[in-house]
Amino acid sequence: MTARKNARTGRRVTAVEIAEAAALADVAAAICVLSRVLPIGGAAVLVGSVPFAILAGRRRLRVSLLGAMTGWIVAFLFGGVTAANLAGSAAIFGILSGTALRRGWKSPQVALNTFLFIAIPSAAIATGVIALLHDYREFMFTQIQNGWQGAERVMNNAGLEGLTAVIDPVINWCIDYWWIAIPAVGIVGVTVSGLAVYVVHRRPLPPMIARLGAPHVEEKIGETGPVRPLPMRLEGVGVQYPGAPVPAIWDVSMTLDAGEVVAVTGPNGVGKSTLAKVVAGRAPTSGTVSRPGAVGLGKPGGTAVISQRPETQVLGMVVADDLAWGNHDLTETQMNELLDRVGLSGLLYRETSTLSGGQLQRLAIAAALSREPAVLISDESTAMIDQEGRTSVIEVFRELADSGDTAILQITHDVGEAALADREIALDSSHRDVSTELLNPSRRVGHIDGANVTLYDVGYAHDAGTPWHNQIFSGLNLRIEAGSAVLITGPNGAGKSTLARVLTGLEKPTTGQVMLDGEPVRNGRRHALLGFQYSRLQLVRSRVRSDIKDAADVDDLAVNVALIELGLNPAVLGDALVDQLSVGQQRRVALAGLLACKPRLLVLDEPLAGLDTPARAAMVRALNRVKASGTTLVVISHDIGELADLVDRTVVVDEGTVDGQPTRPAPDPATVKSTANLANVVRTLPHSSPARRLWVGTKLLVLAAVAVMFMLEPTWISVGVGAGIALGWTLLGRVPRAAMPRLPKWLIGITLFGGLITALGGKDPYVTIAGVELGLGGAIYWGILICMTVLSLYCALLFCWTTPMVEIPSFAQRLVGWAERLRIPAQSAAVSVALALRLCPFMISDFRVLLQTMSQRKPEHRQSAAEQINGWINCLTVVCSLAVQNGRELAAAVEARGGIGSVARSDRSPRLIDLLLLIVVIGSVGLVIALG
Repeated sequence: MTARKNARTGRRVTAVEIAEAAALADVAAAICVLSRVLPIGGAAVLVGSVPFAILAGRRRLRVSLLGAMTGWIVAFLFGGVTAANLAGSAAIFGILSGTALRRGWKSPQVALNTFLFIAIPSAAIATGVIALLHDYREFMFTQIQNGWQGAERVMNNAGLEGLTAVIDPVINWCIDYWWIAIPAVGIVGVTVSGLAVYVVHRRPLPPMIARLGAPHVEEKIGETGPVRPLPMRLEGVGVQYPGAPVPAIWDVSMTLDAGEVVAVTGPNGVGKSTLAKVVAGRAPTSGTVSRPGAVGLGKPGGTAVISQRPETQVLGMVVADDLAWGNHDLTETQMNELLDRVGLSGLLYRETSTLSGGQLQRLAIAAALSREPAVLISDESTAMIDQEGRTSVIEVFRELADSGDTAILQITHDVGEAALADREIALDSSHRDVSTELLNPSRRVGHIDGANVTLYDVGYAHDAGTPWHNQIFSGLNLRIEAGSAVLITGPNGAGKSTLARVLTGLEKPTTGQVMLDGEPVRNGRRHALLGFQYSRLQLVRSRVRSDIKDAADVDDLAVNVALIELGLNPAVLGDALVDQLSVGQQRRVALAGLLACKPRLLVLDEPLAGLDTPARAAMVRALNRVKASGTTLVVISHDIGELADLVDRTVVVDEGTVDGQPTRPAPDPATVKSTANLANVVRTLPHSSPARRLWVGTKLLVLAAVAVMFMLEPTWISVGVGAGIALGWTLLGRVPRAAMPRLPKWLIGITLFGGLITALGGKDPYVTIAGVELGLGGAIYWGILICMTVLSLYCALLFCWTTPMVEIPSFAQRLVGWAERLRIPAQSAAVSVALALRLCPFMISDFRVLLQTMSQRKPEHRQSAAEQINGWINCLTVVCSLAVQNGRELAAAVEARGGIGSVARSDRSPRLIDLLLLIVVIGSVGLVIALG
């Protein structure tokens, strides 16, 4: 009995598998949703299959299927049925390709498995569905006939009668004998497509999978006896990871007891995070760890962990849901008390996506405190937040320790933070090879003509003119002298990072102008460049040397000079994998790529964040050399003290002021030209409405009802009813005109061209325009098809506009409860969907930065098609790599919360208005189907 139970447990999907499936499914879903607004057509399936192939190449089939389901749901929520079906197709071919590569199948094996397990079942299902949907089948066959007759007419006029004479009987036969043609074409088409995807993936995919490293697995923590992690004693502890040439930590001895704050310091890569893992329960490879009981990671009275990136510490999409994650019995009173304790009073129902970095870290602390831990580990949790946020977090740590019940282990680079601890444990790197650092390079860059930078009444608003209009700053007037160094500082949320993008031309200001030497700013290698805050997003190639050469289009000698300028030894790090570098080394390599470009204006966003003391010193020395070379330097940072001797002046940007002077008021959003398009309106409207207050299940049922009506009865009556439902939804949602996206010109062009072709081959009534006879019967069928497509997409937008995504995890948790009554395990699926929705904002933000990185690297000459494809492959590789990394960090947060559990509180129950609306909608749809 026990053996069978252990076997079942071993087959369960782990937290890290769920998080990785969710993260890669997000990437695939985004590609498929974007295909609705980008002219990439069937390529969406090929490109979207890559994340699923990577997942299947790294994980077992169960995890891949979980990712496929998650990708389908996310694509449906944001793009409707069409995007979801694209994601489903991408998942099928991606899982096949990844499995084939993992198991070493050859092309004949791939073709055979595709034929047996995908082509035949899919053809059977498609034929059965088409057989049942009589009206939809006849509608589509008529549309095919009209389209072909129009194309035949054009081809005959072009003198291709011989070709049309061959094609015409084939098409007519396929329509007459569809019950033979559809399964035959389906089987052949799917088999060939599966083999083609494998052939395309066969060369680029293995390096992409290898670049991600070995699949991360949950570290087994031996838990015996009651939870009692304190007092704890480490004696001669060492940890060496498999394949690593040297230990991560070596011969570490320390104690930890309740009521004390212990700081752990040391240079980047010395093993501070590894030590934190040992304290959290990881077994060392040498030495001993003594505790009176179990470490209790994520359990009441046990151990809690808070890491560096606040975005991946918070799991819930609402503050209350985050506190309830894995802690479902927590009452609202207890939640409010926790929030009061960490300085987040009154934020119980705030969406976590609206919180600042400091607020997210305090929420992570509150979630940890909900279990009343005996040990709280802070792994550089203050590194990415401003001084005010750091101070508040440190105060919380101090209060916890002073209460006498909790021990704080704080890993930090900040000397001031370490000084506030009761004692400090300084790790050294004597057991590691530190010869990679050249802190006194002799080479110097040549002189560069820096640029005069002038801002005239510059203002910027995200989503200008739309309902999501968010004015970041306005009326900025600033002048920066050529060759000078300026520090821009201010609190989180003041718009400093946005200003950096505007200064370098990556974002166009909503109002005003940014001028370099009297001309509009131009982003590019020899003009203005930006060093992003998260430097990993600037490293597109797999190895250091190749990335710098790609960033600056320079030779090996220039790469060596740039590395030496940053205190890095090119002989040691030149061929190193960027994913194996420390955070500090990644930041300096990214800066080396920028320096090698020799830009006239260089803007750096938080260049010292996450660096240890030697690396910070090396960075400051490098910035001094940049300034000495003549480049105009703008540094955005919270670290004022260390940069004081570098900069010529400091500019403080705060809400509504620059250097203490009030800025010009922002224009009325209603007067600003709308920037709404299909790529930036897929989100919840910022105002309340009756539609927003409806139960999420009601809106999902309405979407399903409209889709079923269009499939069963594709007529103008269905279009009319669908339009009525959409109009009523629009009114209930109070959707403003500014939310309506502008359709791309290419989409309008394709629609008109398709209508023309079907009119050329359509039936009566006929009209003659400019001597050309057109059949309005064909155009009418085309109009029905286009109207159904537009209405389906618009209803998907209405769902997004009126349904906060924060409600989906709660709804999913309700579905889990229903499934459990039927003995269907569904908790892993709910967790995967919840994590995917939580990761969406990160993925969108990361992808935007990657595109901007590629834009900065764009060469002056025209790239060949091969170069462009290679660039996109590299970009997709980095996106997938970051997705896996985000998933790994989220999985660690899940484990720190006690493992997989409920993802949210119960959602709102349906009300009477929900029932009435469903009766009206489903009744209308049922009447249309019955009349048909």
